Amino acid sequence: MSLLRRFWRCLMENGPCYTVLHMWSRLTLWLRKKIVMPNYYDDLRNRINNYQKRYPVTPRQTAVRLIWWNFKALLKKHSAAEEKKEKNILKKEKQTDQPKRIKLQLDPKKIHVAFLIRGGMGDYLIQINYIYQFYLKYSCSLLSIDIFTRRSFQTAEAILHTEGDSFVNGLFPEEGYTDNFPNYDLFIDLSRYPNVKRHRMGRIAEHMPQLLDYIYSCEKFRAEHERFFKYAGSTDGQSAMLCIVAGKKRIQQPDVYEFLGVTEDYKFTISTYYDAETLEKFGIGARPYLTIHRGCDAYYTKDSVKLWPVAYYQILIGLLKRKYPDLLIVQLGVSRERCPALEGVDIDLVEKTSLEDIKVLLKHSTLHIDGEGGMVHLRHALKGGISVVIFGPTSAEFFGYSENVNIVGAGCPTWCEWTIHNWQEKCVRGEPLPPCMHSIVPEMVMERIEAIFREAGGNIGNR
Repeated sequence: MSLLRRFWRCLMENGPCYTVLHMWSRLTLWLRKKIVMPNYYDDLRNRINNYQKRYPVTPRQTAVRLIWWNFKALLKKHSAAEEKKEKNILKKEKQTDQPKRIKLQLDPKKIHVAFLIRGGMGDYLIQINYIYQFYLKYSCSLLSIDIFTRRSFQTAEAILHTEGDSFVNGLFPEEGYTDNFPNYDLFIDLSRYPNVKRHRMGRIAEHMPQLLDYIYSCEKFRAEHERFFKYAGSTDGQSAMLCIVAGKKRIQQPDVYEFLGVTEDYKFTISTYYDAETLEKFGIGARPYLTIHRGCDAYYTKDSVKLWPVAYYQILIGLLKRKYPDLLIVQLGVSRERCPALEGVDIDLVEKTSLEDIKVLLKHSTLHIDGEGGMVHLRHALKGGISVVIFGPTSAEFFGYSENVNIVGAGCPTWCEWTIHNWQEKCVRGEPLPPCMHSIVPEMVMERIEAIFREAGGNIGNR
């Protein structure tokens, strides 16, 4: 009743036009108060960060949970007490989740160079090899090199793990250390190509002038190929083609203008530890074995176009068991979700190994069978021997190593990496079964494996 009286009084005093506008403004204000969602974006960011940690390789699970969370957030009522309580909770979460900002003590008498590396294990291996060759070229008492990692600090740590003196002064995760980046004399964001983010030309010119040509070369390359830096990721296919035209492989890609002289050989020596104990621990001992792996990038599960069909793996395992019954077949893999169980293997080590274990297993295996990915790069870096690599949407000419047997099918005229944004999720040609992978039948792979063992004189047990 009071609302009607207020409306009537306003109508009598101010006329109909003003009354309608006034009541409309009051109504919209009331609606805004009802649908307000305090701290929504902060809550959403925290929720996404939480799901990224819990479901790092299953974005669909994250999407479903975010839909339900948004629905509840839309219907949630917010009283003043609730808003205050939520703000206090959010403040505590921010305080606990916020990385510690650690100040590095940089020696003013040295030239400090930092590299930020990123990507999967294969990318880390290639980038660390590049940094090592940078160190070999410019090594002197003044030079100090630090490495920061964007994703997996443990992966870089395992690669650089050595009992001797390291060429790296310090290894740090990116999180919490970004405030230190401007303090370096030279800071390089190293992905496919070196991207010089900061430099102190005065100090470098005074103390290490030999670095000037390197900096100019990196900046010249960026000026000539700006799209590779501005649209990093989606232009990886174009940058791969540029390397193929120049006769370069992925491991040589960061070496713009061949300034450091990087070759296909992996220069940095990766150490392994407790080799005999590790093989004994997994029931292998001195017996000959081959390793097999079906998995790919961390953000893609068992359905990536890069993966050879599970059914083909099963047939190949059966062929291997009949032809070489004394040869143990050991399956490797990070997680069961990314690496489904393969029937017929003698030892299933999926989810049972550390990266230190993987290094030993790949180094001493008679043969490694895999798709293009990190473990192939690691075996090459370890100088472990031949890998049989099954290529689909990525280029064997670009990613393949000369010592390996790189198998390409006849299903597609060429590789298709990054021709579309979701090239790993579905066939670019729209085929339900990607022809690049399905045209490589198990018998074809078996023939190449038999040829390897024939060339080795049939001595498959020699490690």
